[in-house]
Amino acid sequence: MASLLNITGLTNKNLFVVDFEEPYSEKAVRDESTPNIRSIIYSPKGNYLAYRTDKKVEILKCEDWSVTATIEGNIKDMFFSPLDTYFVSWEMFFTTKDNPQGKPNLRVFKTESGENIGSFIQKNQIGWQPKWSSDEKLFAIHASNRILIYEDAKLDRYTHNIAADKLQAYSISPSPAPAYYLSIFTIGKSGQPSFWRIFKYPQFDITHAIVSRSSFQADKATFHWNRRGSNVFTLTQTDVDKTGGSYYGKQALSYGDIKGNGGNMTFSKEGPIHAISWNPGNWNEWVAVYGHAPAKATLFNAKCEPLYEFALVLLGGFGNIATGHISVWDLRGCKKLGECSAPDTTYLQWDPRGETFITATTYPRLTVGNGYKIWHYTGVLMHKRNCADKENLLSICWRPGTYQKSDLSKTIPKSIEDTTPKAVGAYRPPGARNKPSTFTLHEHEKPHKPGQNIEAAPSKQAIKQKEKREARKARKAEEKGDQGDTAPAVSAPRQAFISTGDPEKDKKIKNLNKKLSDIDKLKQQKAAGKPLELNQLAKIENEAALLKELEQLKL
Repeated sequence: MASLLNITGLTNKNLFVVDFEEPYSEKAVRDESTPNIRSIIYSPKGNYLAYRTDKKVEILKCEDWSVTATIEGNIKDMFFSPLDTYFVSWEMFFTTKDNPQGKPNLRVFKTESGENIGSFIQKNQIGWQPKWSSDEKLFAIHASNRILIYEDAKLDRYTHNIAADKLQAYSISPSPAPAYYLSIFTIGKSGQPSFWRIFKYPQFDITHAIVSRSSFQADKATFHWNRRGSNVFTLTQTDVDKTGGSYYGKQALSYGDIKGNGGNMTFSKEGPIHAISWNPGNWNEWVAVYGHAPAKATLFNAKCEPLYEFALVLLGGFGNIATGHISVWDLRGCKKLGECSAPDTTYLQWDPRGETFITATTYPRLTVGNGYKIWHYTGVLMHKRNCADKENLLSICWRPGTYQKSDLSKTIPKSIEDTTPKAVGAYRPPGARNKPSTFTLHEHEKPHKPGQNIEAAPSKQAIKQKEKREARKARKAEEKGDQGDTAPAVSAPRQAFISTGDPEKDKKIKNLNKKLSDIDKLKQQKAAGKPLELNQLAKIENEAALLKELEQLKL
């Protein structure tokens, strides 16, 4: 168990660590003497931190920030194995005249020593990452239309393989040993559907597939396993939506489990699937954000039964048309715990204890306003750090690990500034200003349980408030009645248009009604004391003649 929670950040000037305690001072791990640090990554257990430059990668031990291994090369991507034992790097693949076959560009090292235990050729950076089982016994890598599986970190010879035409994606479940499960996705040939399947290791024959789901509208897929590795959701997507419903392609969500159950997921609102996430503390719950704006968020169980529907767990909206509004909910009681506003956020992450979270504005997504903020789960702003002039925040993250709960889980800290979301009025065109609006752009729903009638009868308190408002309106009306001598006269409403059956007459009647309506407006302006032009006064004097003409047309 790690002792002190901290945050690690990278700017264009240094690599720093922030101890999670006031005054949140920063300590430089690497300064400007180590130029061009491109990215950083923690190991899953939080024991190591790696950073890469254009020439090398250094792996640091987090206890004292000492260097445990140095790996030479212009490494473009990297990650650690689940138990921090191994480190994997990827470089650009290229060939030369002396070496037309090219050299291996994916390498696997022992974290604590930097010893190279395996090398492979992986030409494409998309999907280059090999997969590990949660106990690191299995190591799988995608090679053309095969998945090669190695055991016990013996990477010189694979023990099993899965071969399939147009194999596009795969995943290993995080289930505990000795039960290992793999999911794979293959793109269908012309006129044939695509498939995703679940296999139990090492039985990879199609006839042994535990779950097999097909789709004619799927070009790529991503797998989302729960914490126990017993249930998986597969989000499939096409590059082009031929129906024209979405610019980004058509999406579909299907599910399966290791017992052989499977099916397609349908939502209560049409539109894209923005995000899905399993509850890390409860393998039986997951949240989906879906639908056209305003998006809807729903909490489901593993059987895809809705448990609670939210209005818009931490739910936030960011981007070009969002205000950065964040809501934090307690899933146990489905209660809102707090809210805040963090506009221009490009990164958000919970701390490992689930008590605070960090929001950041990073480069190059945004070139101005870089910095980070630390928030309590109730929406209280605890710390804020803005980048100085010519300083850019490249990345920031919490150090992973297991930490004891602190007082922040029960007490609310003092906020350094007011962060309550400010209500922003909607834009209204000049012609609609200072007038009552009956138009609703979106149908916003209040948070509710599935099946609950959100249009139910109002409470006794709401009825009482309504009666008070009506009483106030009645008193105001009486006061105006007492001043009736000075109040301007109100014209009686005009008779509604009734067709005569003759198109020519109807056209003339409508034209006269329009003129009379304009005269009524002028008379109201005159009664209110507004000076009128001569031509406007002439229109009022002509009212009797127009009424006479209108009566003759109606005969």
